[in-house]
Amino acid sequence: MTRQKKTTVCPLGGVGVGGKWKFWIWYHLLSGTKRFGEVQRLIPQASRQMLTIQLRELEQAGIVHRHVYAQVPPKVEYSLTELGQRMEPVLRQFYVWGKWHGEQIGLEFDEWLVSLGDKWKFWIWYLLLSGPKRFGEVQRLLPHISRQMLTIQLRELEQMGVLHRQAYVQMPPKVEYSLTELGRNSEPMLRLIHAWGRWYC
Repeated sequence: MTRQKKTTVCPLGGVGVGGKWKFWIWYHLLSGTKRFGEVQRLIPQASRQMLTIQLRELEQAGIVHRHVYAQVPPKVEYSLTELGQRMEPVLRQFYVWGKWHGEQIGLEFDEWLVSLGDKWKFWIWYLLLSGPKRFGEVQRLLPHISRQMLTIQLRELEQMGVLHRQAYVQMPPKVEYSLTELGRNSEPMLRLIHAWGRWYC
């Protein structure tokens, strides 16, 4: 079985959250094997090219199995591997969490998935579970993220109602980030995703 290359950010490295299309493909395949056209009908907003790319990436990650039948016209079916199927409880909980969290900030589930975005938002959110941190502390804990990207991600998490930015009037200026009540309420799900990521990697 093909596994993703282990990296320092492996737990959400492209398959945990990984964007809304990967989530929806994985989620729809929980109900059984599907042909490409069936997946496309279930996710009409995704272009054919995007679905092809996302299916290929899920296949490379060891989540999806692609079976090509030797016939004319060609027939291709997609199903979850054993690894992909074992993730069902987490995926279903993630969906419930996303719907709840989206409702708190006035977003539909798809919009919430997009706003959650890439791995950095998860890691910042997860790191702040242990308490307030200054910008430099977060940057030291996530050495692979640029200063500019970290600034953007912190701002977006603040807009999502997840964290609070506290600026202290002093010299040199001091800014501290902490989780809001909404951010702290997601702790069980964040810890579950993190535990799954460690197991997956």
